[in-house]
Amino acid sequence: MISLFTNKQVRAIDSFAIEQLNFPSLLLMENAASSLFKIISEKGFLNSVPTTVGIMCGKGNNGGDGFALARKIAFAGHKVMVLHISDKRDLSSDAEKNYELLVSSASLYKNISIKKLAKIEDFKTLRSCNVIIDALLGSGATGELQGLLKDIIKKVNLFNCKKIAIDVPTGLNADTGYGVTIFKADLTITLGELKRGLFLGDGYSSSGLIEKGSIGVGDKFFKRLIAEDFLVERNDVKSFIPLKEKSLHKYSAGKIFLIAGSKEYGGAAVLSSSGAFKSGGGAVILAIPTSLQKILLQKRPEIVNQFYGEKNTEYLSASSYSSLKEKFLWADAIAIGPGIGRQDETMEFVRFLLKKHPNKKIVIDADALYALRKKEYRNFQLKNFVLTPHIGEFATLIDVEKSLIEKDLLFYGKEFVKETKSTLVLKGPRTIVFTADGKAFINPTGNEGLAKFGSGDVLTGMIVSLLSQLKNVQHAVLSAVYLHGLAADQLKKEKSAYGFTASELVNQIPFALKELNNAL
Repeated sequence: MISLFTNKQVRAIDSFAIEQLNFPSLLLMENAASSLFKIISEKGFLNSVPTTVGIMCGKGNNGGDGFALARKIAFAGHKVMVLHISDKRDLSSDAEKNYELLVSSASLYKNISIKKLAKIEDFKTLRSCNVIIDALLGSGATGELQGLLKDIIKKVNLFNCKKIAIDVPTGLNADTGYGVTIFKADLTITLGELKRGLFLGDGYSSSGLIEKGSIGVGDKFFKRLIAEDFLVERNDVKSFIPLKEKSLHKYSAGKIFLIAGSKEYGGAAVLSSSGAFKSGGGAVILAIPTSLQKILLQKRPEIVNQFYGEKNTEYLSASSYSSLKEKFLWADAIAIGPGIGRQDETMEFVRFLLKKHPNKKIVIDADALYALRKKEYRNFQLKNFVLTPHIGEFATLIDVEKSLIEKDLLFYGKEFVKETKSTLVLKGPRTIVFTADGKAFINPTGNEGLAKFGSGDVLTGMIVSLLSQLKNVQHAVLSAVYLHGLAADQLKKEKSAYGFTASELVNQIPFALKELNNAL
C-alpha cells in the first residue's frame, strides 16, 4: 500500500527540517526547485530547446518555488515568462528572496520576462507558451476561488498547451479532493509526500500524472507518521489472491448464494452471477423469481438456479424466505440487491434477511440498499456486511445531501464505518473502500467506461466470490475492486471507453487475473 497523508502531516516536514535538522528554509525551496526541474525534464515537457514556459506565481512559498524553478528553466536555455499576482511587499520572505534572484538573473538572461498580473487581459502574454506552470496557491489553500484568481484559472484551462501544477492544482483542497474551479494539470508534482486529495474526487480528474518531488530531507520523517489513507498497489492484490490448490474441489473453492433479478432486471442476475463464477467461485447458486426461469436458464448453464414463488412471481417477498433458507445456511458468502426492485414486500424481505443472518458475510448492493435508506441501517448489526453504494445511493442511505458528501468523501465514509463497523465500497471514478478500523483505500484502476448499466452488478458478483474464497474480508474486497477496474482498463486499451459492455467486462475478468499474476 502507498501511504497518503493529510496536508497538515505533509506541511509538518518543513518545520521539522528547519527546527530539528537546522535546514535553512531557503535551501528547502532551492531543493524543491531542483527536484521540480528534474521531473519536468524527465517527463518530456522540455524536449525542444528553447521551450516557451509560462509560470504563474502567487505570494506564498508555492510562488517562491515557481520563482526558483523559473531560474533553473531559464538557465537551461528555455524561454521563461513569469506572471505574479502580488506586489513584492506582499510576498513571503523566501518567495521575496527568490523573486529578487530572478529579477537579478533577468538582467543577464534575456530569455526571462517578469510581469505583474493586474488584470485578466495581462494573461494574453501566456498564449504563446508551450507549457504553463501553476505556482499560485499550493496545498495550503482551502475554499472556492474568487475574483481574479478564479478568472485566471478558467482562462488558462482553455489554453491548448501542456500544464503542470506545483504541489497541488490551484483550486483543489489537498485533504478532501474537492474543488469547483480547478487548474487542470497534465502533471502534478507534489512536494514532500503524496497528499490524499490528489487521488480522489476532483483531484483525480484535475491532477493528471502525479509525481512526488523532494525538498531534500529524505523520507524517514514520514515513516514515523501514521497514515489512515492508502493507494492500493498491484503487488498488494497479487499477494491477497492465493494460488488454486491442486486438491481443490467445487465446494471448497467458494459457495456463493446470490439473490438478484426481478421482472424488469433479469440481466442484473446474469451479470452478477457471471461475475462470481469468472472470479473463481466454485459453486454459485442464483435465487431468481420463477417467472424468469426460461430466460436465465439459457444464459449461464453452469449456474444453479433456486427459483422462488409461483409461476407468475416477479419479485421477492417475505414469503420467499422459507424456500431460500437452506441456501443461506449453506453459503460461505451471500449477495443481495442487483435488480431485485424496490417493492415494499421486497424491502421487507431484505430487512428480514439481514436481521436473521447477522453473522454471515453478506454483500448489500443496489436495490437492497434502499431497504436501509434514511439511516434505517442503524437498526441492524452490519459488522459482517459489505455495502456497495455509489455516491447517490450513499446519500440516500445516510440521509445527507449528495453535494455535501462530494465535498468530503473521506469524512462521510469514515463516519459511516465507524458507526456501523461494516465495510463500505463507495463506488465512483475512484472507488474507495472504507474499513471498520477507520482506514480508507483508494483504488487506482478503472476508467470512465465503467459508467454504464451493469458494471456495478459485475462488481457485486466479484466481491461475493472473493469473500467466499478468502478469510480476510478486507483482502477480498480490495482484490475484487482492483480486478474490476483492471479488467475495464484492459478493455479501454483494446476498444476505448466507449466500446465495451458489462457482459464484455465479465469475460475480461480472467484476463485481468492473468495479468495480475501469470501463475494464477
